[in-house]
Amino acid sequence: MKKLTFLALLLSSALMTARAQQTRTTKRTTTTTTTTKAPATPAAPAAPAAPAGPPTLASVRTAEPGATVTVRGVVVNGPELGNIRYIQDKEAGLGLFSNTLDALKNLMPGDSVEATGTLKNYNSLLEMDPVQSVKKLASGRRFAAVTVPAAELTKVLSEAYEGRLVKITEVERLSTTGGQPAPALVGNVNYLINGQAGAIVRISAPSTGPNGLVGFTPPEGKFDLVGVVGQHSPAGTPTGYQLLPRLSTDFVVAGGLPVIKGEPVPVAVTKNSITVDFSTINPGTTKIEYGATPALGGMVEDKTPVTQHQMTLTDLQAGTTYYIRVSSGNSQGISTQPAVPMITRKK
Repeated sequence: MKKLTFLALLLSSALMTARAQQTRTTKRTTTTTTTTKAPATPAAPAAPAAPAGPPTLASVRTAEPGATVTVRGVVVNGPELGNIRYIQDKEAGLGLFSNTLDALKNLMPGDSVEATGTLKNYNSLLEMDPVQSVKKLASGRRFAAVTVPAAELTKVLSEAYEGRLVKITEVERLSTTGGQPAPALVGNVNYLINGQAGAIVRISAPSTGPNGLVGFTPPEGKFDLVGVVGQHSPAGTPTGYQLLPRLSTDFVVAGGLPVIKGEPVPVAVTKNSITVDFSTINPGTTKIEYGATPALGGMVEDKTPVTQHQMTLTDLQAGTTYYIRVSSGNSQGISTQPAVPMITRKK
């Protein structure tokens, strides 16, 4: 009995030992992981807003006379219209006037400017007068003219186009207000486009000199007419719009192409040279190709735009027939004449 009891005790003790070992072997180990969150990167400060430039001319034209404004635009005329300079941007135009400000008087077409001054109505023309300051920003800027046919010119002789450069195409004639064909033009006198009432062309007295309008005779046949839209209505009514051409080059024949008139002629001939002369309707370059055969081969050229062209061919052979071909070009295109023969002297 004692043996059995002892055996039972042994078995019980062994069983308890085995359970204790199993408990130690299967105990789980818990690992705790700590994550440290990186501090947020502060946002970069916002870039300052670009300063706003001067308002457009269209918005300035809605301001009341007496307002002081700053504007930018491209000059479209020089001293041929007096002491006023018209500027324009893509939408509108405005006159800048001063009798004393040299910085304004020195401006020429193509100058980009910034001006500050006071708006004023002068006989219904909105202009900046007085001009307090003018700063030239650049030169050689291009400016475009609004183009309409003569039959629709009333579209541009209006407030919306005041101060802008326009081109009237297919003009048939310029007449006096009495309906007669316009002779040599006179300064500070009104004329009519195609004799149409209200289609006023005003000739400015300062437009003088070789390319001036005073004393210029309008071309015969159809032409285009370029000018600035102005207004003169002392009564303050929405009338009196007028076209202000600047120079004789604003009367554009043949679309502005040089167009050679007649054949070139020799005006001086020696045994070794020929001086060739020809003319064009509009200014253009001068180019003469020449040779002892129709294949030509020689060439001389002058890039200066003129209407009267003359160049001398040198180092020629005596008593020889040369074939001469002349041409002239400008921004509108090139005009060329077929080659004609000219002969050097034998002695």
